[in-house]
Amino acid sequence: MNAEKLWDKLSVNYDKRVKKHEQTYIKYVEKTRKYLNAKDIVLDFACGTGLIANEIAEYAQKIYAIDISYKMIEAAKRKADEIKIKNIDFAQSSLFDDNYKKESFDVILTFNVLHILEDTQKIIQRINDLLKPGGLIISATPCLGERQTFLNIIIYLLQKIGLVRYMNLFKTHELEDLIAKGNFRIVETEIMHHSPTNYFIVAKKI
Repeated sequence: MNAEKLWDKLSVNYDKRVKKHEQTYIKYVEKTRKYLNAKDIVLDFACGTGLIANEIAEYAQKIYAIDISYKMIEAAKRKADEIKIKNIDFAQSSLFDDNYKKESFDVILTFNVLHILEDTQKIIQRINDLLKPGGLIISATPCLGERQTFLNIIIYLLQKIGLVRYMNLFKTHELEDLIAKGNFRIVETEIMHHSPTNYFIVAKKI
């Protein structure tokens, strides 16, 4: 099953599954809001069902919310329409879409996606290219490498035999290094919850 079909399938019960992490998502939103202003153009990369984008819409001028899953985007649109949000452009798209031009965003969000992407250096470089000088990347990422657990071993073995898609078992310092080496200065970090470690990072384009 390719990634698009997988996330289309997961979209059906996605909000119910993340409900157990509701307090973490509330913290994501609260922390993100303080870095936004009314003139900002924001890109929400891997927006899912709009859990973040819909909550921060009033704090930005325009949000481009993208995901590879058509059904995730449709769910996000429905929720935005219900509460009459007008400044979010939802699209089934990728970070490398030619429609997104160099230095066109003030802020780029990457919540809970970097750990499932293979070429993360390329991703961070693309984010840097898309951000205006001084622009911000705001991210949160599961760092499954922080603690050696039985789950980590199972994931590793399933990857080896091809039953699990790629998953990067980041440690927090590895994630910081990845972003810093992409020509960013770390502004803020926080562990949002433990078991597994979910690491929040804000970094500024140098």
